[in-house]
Order: sequence, then structure tokens, then C-alpha cells
Amino acid sequence: MISRGDAVKGSTKEHRARAGRWRYILPALFLAAVATARAAESAAQVTELSLKDDQGGTYRLMMKISGAPSSSFRLRDDSGSQALVVEISPADSSLKAQYDFPEGPLGPIKVSSLPASGPKGIRLEVPLRNASLRGWGMTPDGMEILLWAKPAAASPPGNAYLLGVGDRLEITVFGQDELKSTVEVLADGTAIFPLIGVLSVSGRSLSQVRGEVQSRLKEFLVDPQVSLDIKEYQSQRVNVVGEVQKPGTYYLKGPTTLMDIMALAGWLKEDAGSEIIITRHVVDSGTDGATRQITIHKNDLLRGGGQSNPRLEPGDVITVGPKQYFYIRGEVMKPGEYDLANEPTLMKAVSIGGGLTPYARKKGIEIIRSVNGSQTKLVFDLKLIEERKAEDIPLLPGDIIIVPKRLF
Repeated sequence: MISRGDAVKGSTKEHRARAGRWRYILPALFLAAVATARAAESAAQVTELSLKDDQGGTYRLMMKISGAPSSSFRLRDDSGSQALVVEISPADSSLKAQYDFPEGPLGPIKVSSLPASGPKGIRLEVPLRNASLRGWGMTPDGMEILLWAKPAAASPPGNAYLLGVGDRLEITVFGQDELKSTVEVLADGTAIFPLIGVLSVSGRSLSQVRGEVQSRLKEFLVDPQVSLDIKEYQSQRVNVVGEVQKPGTYYLKGPTTLMDIMALAGWLKEDAGSEIIITRHVVDSGTDGATRQITIHKNDLLRGGGQSNPRLEPGDVITVGPKQYFYIRGEVMKPGEYDLANEPTLMKAVSIGGGLTPYARKKGIEIIRSVNGSQTKLVFDLKLIEERKAEDIPLLPGDIIIVPKRLF
């Protein structure tokens, strides 16, 4: 028979045993909760997704990631084609649900969350439409996935940017961070690349140089994958002067039209004239320093197309002068100063001036014109011009029209 004292002792021992177990369980639960909270706080942030064409058939799918999450990759067959499935965790994402890169070899990329039953993270499904997977790796900015596709047809030679003295190039080699560097095209047209040394690059396209660099690196590396970008354009310059918002020196970055540069220069000022003049050096003219001028009317440029929006060449000087005026005096309703922008003729000028007064004489209208610094006087009969028996003369900047008064 158990006495009351023994029962109390037993109950006390059991209570102490349970209390002892809770002393271990509660800290463990607390530590687990803290670990979970810390894991949530340390979840990586995936913020950007982009596709870069390295030319020659090589593409890089780049994800900007802050933090150090784990990742997994697998290929999945989708009706005869493959899709790359990438899972990243623990991670939060501000990516869109779908990304389309129509210029690349991939189908629409879908972004979704990992199942709720698993770790917090994201899944990317990348259809490899015309691409094959070459590899992947982590970079200081996140993750890069290297892809290869059959190169597209080469662009016409006239459309390729040709490197020149002063251009700065950035070279990266996939998986070889120590080879990343910036090189400059020197005065002799060469650039010094890591491992391979001096290479002639002036007058060559970026894809041509990249191909040779990649070929030369095969002496040192197994299957090097080279990315070459123009970091600074410095060799092909044009100058914009005159009545534009931002005059100065601009650098061509490939085929560039007059409209492209005028947009960079902020377009014309309010008091700019109607003509844009391109002064261009003439090559192989037999005369050093020979130039020619191309005049484009502002209204023709706005309409665009063809010769009214020419492609610029290195060394071009684009000049926009101030507004130009003509003057009309005498027997017109509104004598004064008028803009020459619409290229008026004598008849149009009279109309712009409000027409003739009742006392005006049509015969003997004078135009005072400056030619090479000296003034000359031209006399016209407006009646003959109206009857198309005489030519209606176009006005020039600074012309002064004087309409005489009838004597009776």
C-alpha cells in the first residue's frame, strides 16, 4: 500500500521530471523560431532579369540577386523542345510574371513562386526555343546563364560600328573574373588584352575583334566564352553648333542620322533659322581640307526619310544659324520685319505684308540686296509677275523690299 507521503513524493518527482524536459524543449523551440525568422530575413532579393546578346550566337540570361541563395537547374522536355527550369531559395522576388525577349532565341520566360509546402523562393521556366545551355555561374551582381544559338545573318558591312582610336572596350570571360578588364584603342589602332597582349582593332567591327580574342584565348583556356562591349564611344565624333538647345560634341554609336543627333542636341531653339547645314570633309578630293555642304530644311527633316535625313559621318559639323529676316517698306498695309523661314518670293512677301495700299505702284518695286558685302538694287514689275510674264524671284536673307507710291 502506498502511503500519502510516498504519493506526494512521486507526484513531486514526476512534476520535476516534466519541468526538466520543458527546460530543454522550450529553448529548442525558441531557437528554431529564431532560426526561421533569421532565414526569412536573409532571403535573397531577385530584382532584375535581362538577356544580353554577346554576338556570334552567345547569349547571357542575367539575374540581379542580392544575397547568397541556393539554386537548382534542370532541363525539361516540352513537346519536342527543351525548357530550363531554375529554382532559387530562399528568395523574394520583384520580377514580373512573364518576360519576353523577341530578339533572342528564347520563348516567353515564366516566373512563379515555389510551392507553399517547400522553402520560400521562385521558379523560372525558360523555353530554349533556338538555344542550347552552355553553363551557369554566380557573379558579383547575381547569376548568369550562358546560352548558345545559331548566329543570325550578318548585318551589312555599312551598318557595323567600326572601332577607332579612343574607344574603350570592356572584356569579360565567362567563369574567369580575373580576366575582366577595360582596354582602350591606342593611337596606333591597337589594344592590349589580358593574356593575349596586343591586337590590332581599329577599323574592325566589335564582333570581328571578339571572335579573334576568343580564338586567341583558346591557347590558354578551354572553350573560352568572351563578351566584348563598347564602354565608351570616343572615336567617331560630330560637332553641333549654333541655335540648338545643347550644342557640343557628340559621338556616333553606329549608323546615326541627322535627326538622331538633333534629338540628342535638344532640337532647335525658338530663334533658330529654318536651315540646317552639314559641313563634311571630302575624302580623296585631291585637296587637303576640302569640304562640301549639305543643306537640309527644317520642315523637310521633320517629314523625314531619304535625303532629308542623311546619315552622318565622323567629322561632320552640323550648323544651325539664327532666324533670318526680310524687310518690306513703303506702300504695303503692314510694313516691317518678317521671318524668311517659309522661303517667300516677292509676291508672297507682299501678301505677308498685308497687300498693297490703294496708293501703291506695282511697277518699279525695288529689292535692296547685299552681295559679297556690297549692296545692289533690283527692280521688278509686280503686274508682269502676276500675269506670269516675268519670274517671281525668291527672297534672300536681309532683302529689303521697297514698294513705291503712285504719283497720281
